[in-house]
Amino acid sequence: MENAKEATYKKLNFSDCMGLAIGQIIGSGIMVLTGIVIGLTGHGIPLAFILGAVLAIATCIPFIILTAAIPASGAGYTYVNRLLGEKAGFLYIAMFVLSQVLIATFAKGFASYFCSIFPRFHESVVAMAALVICTGVNLIGLKSSALVQKGMVALLLVSLLLFIVFGLPKVSWQELTPGISNYMPNGPKNFFTGVALLSFACGGAKFIAENSDDIVEPSRTIPKVIALSTGIVAVFYVLIGIVAAGVLPVEEVAFQNLTLVAKEIFPTWLYLFFVFGGAMFALLTTLNGTLSWVTRGLQAAAKEGWLPKAAAKENKNGVPVVILGVFFVMGAVPILTGMDLTLISNMGVGTDMITEFMILLACWRLPKKCHEEYCRSAFCMKERTLHILLIFVGILMLGTSYVNLSDLTFPAAVACGIYILAVLVYTWLRYPHVAAGKQK
Repeated sequence: MENAKEATYKKLNFSDCMGLAIGQIIGSGIMVLTGIVIGLTGHGIPLAFILGAVLAIATCIPFIILTAAIPASGAGYTYVNRLLGEKAGFLYIAMFVLSQVLIATFAKGFASYFCSIFPRFHESVVAMAALVICTGVNLIGLKSSALVQKGMVALLLVSLLLFIVFGLPKVSWQELTPGISNYMPNGPKNFFTGVALLSFACGGAKFIAENSDDIVEPSRTIPKVIALSTGIVAVFYVLIGIVAAGVLPVEEVAFQNLTLVAKEIFPTWLYLFFVFGGAMFALLTTLNGTLSWVTRGLQAAAKEGWLPKAAAKENKNGVPVVILGVFFVMGAVPILTGMDLTLISNMGVGTDMITEFMILLACWRLPKKCHEEYCRSAFCMKERTLHILLIFVGILMLGTSYVNLSDLTFPAAVACGIYILAVLVYTWLRYPHVAAGKQK
C-alpha cells in the first residue's frame, strides 16, 4: 500500500503538467511567426491569435480522447500503429519527418535576431552554425540541466512581459479598429493561413500526452491542462500581437521579426536584454530541445524493421546518430536552398496537420478496437456522437492543411509530392520484411 502511494506521489500532478505545458507552448513560434502573420493579416493578428488558440485546442481533441482511454508514452506513433496498423504507423512517422522542416525555422529565426545585433554576419551562415552546434551538442549526449532550462524560460517570460508593458502605452489604438478591410487586408485566405500558422505557435500542450503513463489521473488532468494552458498563453500572445501590429505601421513590421518594435519601445539596454534573453535563448533552446527528442519515433520504427537496423544503433552516449543525421538534413536543406520562413512554416504546419489527421483516424477506430478501455474512459460517448465530433475536427485539420500547402511554390509542392510517393512505394516494398521479422 505504501508503495502504491509512493508511486502515485512521484507522478506528475496538475500543477506539474501546467508548468510543462506552458513552457512547451511559449517558445520559438511567437518569435518567428508573429511578423509573418502580420504580413498576412495586418492588424488582424490579435483575432488570428485567438482563433489560432481555438484551432490548437480543437486539433487536440483526438489526443485527449485517446489519452483518456489508453494512456501511452510515445502517444502519436503508438496510437496510429496500434489502431490503424503497422503500415499506417510508418506513414505517420514518415510524414512527421517531413514536417520537421520546421527545425529550419528555429535556426533561421535565431539567425535573424542574431544578425539584428551583429549585421555583418550572413543569416544563412549563422543559421547553419546554430544547427551544426546544436546537433553536435546532442551527438555527445549533453543535456541542459533543469535549472538552466528553467532559467531560460524565466528570461523568456520576463522579456515578453516587458514587451507588453512597455509596448501597450505606445499602441495606436485607432489603427486596430475592427473591420474586414483592416483585419483581412490581403483577403480571407491569407487571414486563415495566418490562423493556421498561429495554431502552431499556440500549440505544444498536447505533448504532455506523450508522458501519459507518468501523469496522475491522465484522463482528467490532460484535458484540463491542454485547454487552460493554451488559453492562458493565448491571452499573453494576443497582447503581444497588439503591440507588434499597433506601434509601428504594418508595412514596416510585416514579415519582420520583433526587433523593429522592440527597438521602438525599449531603451537600448532593455532592447539588448529582449533580443538575447528572450528571442535568441528561446529559439536556441527550442532548436536544441527539439533535436534531443525528435529522433525517438523514427528510432522505434527502425527497431521494428522499417529501416535497416544500423539506423537505430546508438553511440556510446545513447544517441541514434544516423537518425539524428536525418533530422539535421531536414533542417539544413531549407537553409541551404534559401527557402524563406513563410514557405518553410507553411510546409511544416501543413504536413503536421496531416499527421494530426492520422491521429484522428486512429481515434475513429478506438470504440471498436479498444471497446472496454473506451467504455471506461471519462470521454466515452455514443459512437455516432464521437464520429460527428471527429468529422468537425477533421474538417478543421484538412482545411488548415489546405490553406498552408496550397501556398507552396511549385518546386516545393513537387518535392513534397515526390517524397510522399516515395514513402508509399517504400512502405509497400518494405512491409514484407517487417512482417517476417515479427514472425521470428
